[in-house]
Amino acid sequence: MNTPDPRGLKLMIVGRRRPGSTLAEHRHHIRHVHGELVLRYIAAEPANAPRRYVQNAVFDGSFRATAPGTDAFALNRDFVTEIWVPDFAALGRSRETAFYRDHLKGDEDNFVDQATVVFMPVRARELRPVAQAGFKCFGFLRKAPGVDAARFQQAWARAPAFAPALGHVQNDVLPAPDRPVPADAIDEFWLADEAAARALPAQWQAWVDEALVRPGLALADGSFFLLATEAVLHAGT
Repeated sequence: MNTPDPRGLKLMIVGRRRPGSTLAEHRHHIRHVHGELVLRYIAAEPANAPRRYVQNAVFDGSFRATAPGTDAFALNRDFVTEIWVPDFAALGRSRETAFYRDHLKGDEDNFVDQATVVFMPVRARELRPVAQAGFKCFGFLRKAPGVDAARFQQAWARAPAFAPALGHVQNDVLPAPDRPVPADAIDEFWLADEAAARALPAQWQAWVDEALVRPGLALADGSFFLLATEAVLHAGT
């Protein structure tokens, strides 16, 4: 199964909490302050607001063994936020509305390390139907320099059905109009519990090494993973 997401473009925002704040303070603000503002935005301006809105609270993971300052993912991460919009134009319009400027934009400084936050527009493809599950694993990949994108995607899309996963989506990272992206591909898995979430990365990494790194399609030091709990704040229609 390899089904494109009919909901359009997805923006994945991967970030760290604001310097000086505790993880508990960050968790409270992103969910109960900022999250509620986004829900108000969706209710007030459904034509401009996200079609779907999901927060993923990272509780463990890895990061790349590269020098901080040269790689956005050489630092650990605290959250992955996902929003769905029809296209790039809609994303731009969403950030130009009065509600976003007056209520959301300023609040981002209260819980996000703006210097290191990463925005990645993606197209999602469903390999395994997504089931309701509270735990997730994100696997991030970099293709090797010079490798044709279509050849990489074909090999990546042949991923097996990893045993612990209840659902599997592959996110093709799109070139952003205004900034480079530090990953080319993101696997997204849904899992039943924390034990299953912790068991998956070793299987995923072993497959990546054999199927993508060994043939020279992906960078050996380009992959890492994040484990998170999922909160679907707005499921869409």
